[in-house]
Amino acid sequence: MPQPKAAYVSLSLGKAGVRTLVSLLDQEYGAAGVHVAGVTVAGAVAPGTAFDPDDIAEHYWRLHTQPREQWEHEVVHEGS
Repeated sequence: MPQPKAAYVSLSLGKAGVRTLVSLLDQEYGAAGVHVAGVTVAGAVAPGTAFDPDDIAEHYWRLHTQPREQWEHEVVHEGS
């Protein structure tokens, strides 16, 4: 759910909450060296598709290994 959609109200609200949480945690702990980020997957996760779990896991690994000066706070996986 990269953008809010009326047809998916509960999912849109939930994702807005996650984005707010990421922002608040970054404000509180970022200066202490805690990298806070979210990954949004814009489709149904299934092996062998554009939303393969192994491809999505790469985003998490990349976030984990980013140097502090390159920290991202959100990644959107829209399929490969």
